[in-house]
Amino acid sequence: MKKISMVIVAGVLLLGMMAPVHAIDPLKFFREQAGDQTFAITQGTVNHYLLTANTNKAVTVPTGANYALFSSTADIWVRMGGTAAVPAGDVTNGTGSELNPVLRKVEAGGTIGVISESAAKVSIVFYK
Repeated sequence: MKKISMVIVAGVLLLGMMAPVHAIDPLKFFREQAGDQTFAITQGTVNHYLLTANTNKAVTVPTGANYALFSSTADIWVRMGGTAAVPAGDVTNGTGSELNPVLRKVEAGGTIGVISESAAKVSIVFYK
């Protein structure tokens, strides 16, 4: 029993010395002094991605994230839970990629496909 306790204590101490993992902040709207709701939000967990032209980038949603806020230096096409594609024709069955989404509900551990017709820099800010 003492050996098991010592192993547990050693494990806890080792975990405590590891670099802390950044917790995902909640997506929260604030109230101004008069009590009215504003559209200001705090900065969440910001991840950057470099896109190569016409190449899908599969992004894994971090643990604890419920929302993703997108920004980019070029037009991007996004497919939640799948591979994004730049449209080459009509897509009328609901499986198309979305052009320049702003804020989307996401599932932790899920994937987001992102693509652009040109090289681009993308930031995705994740919130709880």
